[in-house]
Amino acid sequence: MTFLDISKIEIRNRQRALDLSHVASLEDSILTKGLLHAPVIATDPVTQAPFLVAGAHRLEAIRRLHNRAATFTYNGVPVPASQSPTTSLADILSPADLREAELHENIIRLDPTWQEKAHAIADIHKMRVVENPAHTYTGTAKELASLSGRESTSGFRREVRNAAILAENLHRPSVSKARNATEALGILMKEEEAKVEAEMIRRRHSVNAAAPPEVRAIHGDMTLVLPSLNAGLVDLIIADPPYGQDMDSGGLRSRTVEHHNYADTPEVAKAILQTILTEGFRVCKPRANLFMFGDVDLFSFFKQACQAMGWKPFRTPIIWQKSESEGLAPWGGEGFRRTYEMIFFATKGGRGLLQSPVDILSEKRVSRATRRYGPEKPVGLMEQLINCSTMPGDFVLDPCCGAGSTLIAARHLKRKALGIELDQSAFHMATIAAERDPVDTEPEQAEALA
Repeated sequence: MTFLDISKIEIRNRQRALDLSHVASLEDSILTKGLLHAPVIATDPVTQAPFLVAGAHRLEAIRRLHNRAATFTYNGVPVPASQSPTTSLADILSPADLREAELHENIIRLDPTWQEKAHAIADIHKMRVVENPAHTYTGTAKELASLSGRESTSGFRREVRNAAILAENLHRPSVSKARNATEALGILMKEEEAKVEAEMIRRRHSVNAAAPPEVRAIHGDMTLVLPSLNAGLVDLIIADPPYGQDMDSGGLRSRTVEHHNYADTPEVAKAILQTILTEGFRVCKPRANLFMFGDVDLFSFFKQACQAMGWKPFRTPIIWQKSESEGLAPWGGEGFRRTYEMIFFATKGGRGLLQSPVDILSEKRVSRATRRYGPEKPVGLMEQLINCSTMPGDFVLDPCCGAGSTLIAARHLKRKALGIELDQSAFHMATIAAERDPVDTEPEQAEALA
């Protein structure tokens, strides 16, 4: 029997909160019956420090009992203050065995997130391969089936293979923020297909670098790319920057497959807006126009910044009516559903519009089935903005082009266009959009990766 100072036991890989009701039940049980099973620990081979393998809830219950100065026993022996009895597996189990024990104790029993489960399964498989290079997905699948009390490995082999794929790509926000593993695999497959096609397009263009395409996308940070562009090139800027409304919050993410994978604080939104107005004024021709999507909270800032730079802002926002019934309800059932977005308009050198459209533009938003990127705007809406403010052959700049709706619209209307996009996956989509319209089909099934 070994007792260790609780403060010396390292807890690794805790990515979610403990179940406090379970901890409370354990406290009551330990007080009345004594501790039946000691937390399981292993020793780090480098630091020689003990770390928890299994029993996070038991260890927390023990910690809380000590904080209450409560006395309890383990195998009939009183447990000293600030100490915990431990069982060591370091001498009898391999690293993969230890990871399996952790998976069984701290993950499978506690209904983990799909990200946690994918990480754990991928870790176990990698460790088994290190132990035996001939180890296969089927071997790991048999272990998982055994842990789950099942004889059949049906479905487990696919789960192991998919976990290995997902664990290698959880650094991608679009993948890690998916609602489940199947959705993540589908997103990953679409991104990989776009990456391959975009690379083929870029190689084709590199052969004729002396004549770059009239509609194209650049991968990079808009705040760095804009200052590098020559002055006096652009006739129209269409910008859809972050709104500063925390559009990547969990509640919003739960409603859609494609997510907003960028920082969306008010500070970030204002900094990007200021850069677009400042550098955009420089790269625009003496007479040019600007449309910028934004939230009402940014409109006053937009007007003041425009006037300071020399733009002439339109006094009121333009309304994009994107639905007649569906919309975000910030107050739930106690408030209105928001079925529109705002577009700020400004002009340089008194260019103004070629026609005088109404200030409510109706265009259905991109459907969930065909949406390629979280904040994707419909091509038809971009065509309305371009058509009323430019002529064929004019140059359109979109400094936050996303999946490339502006580029598609410009190509349709015979305008030149340049899109700038920081997100790698969205940039691949924009590169394709500069060449062709996206295929309007349902997303492929993730099982194709299995």
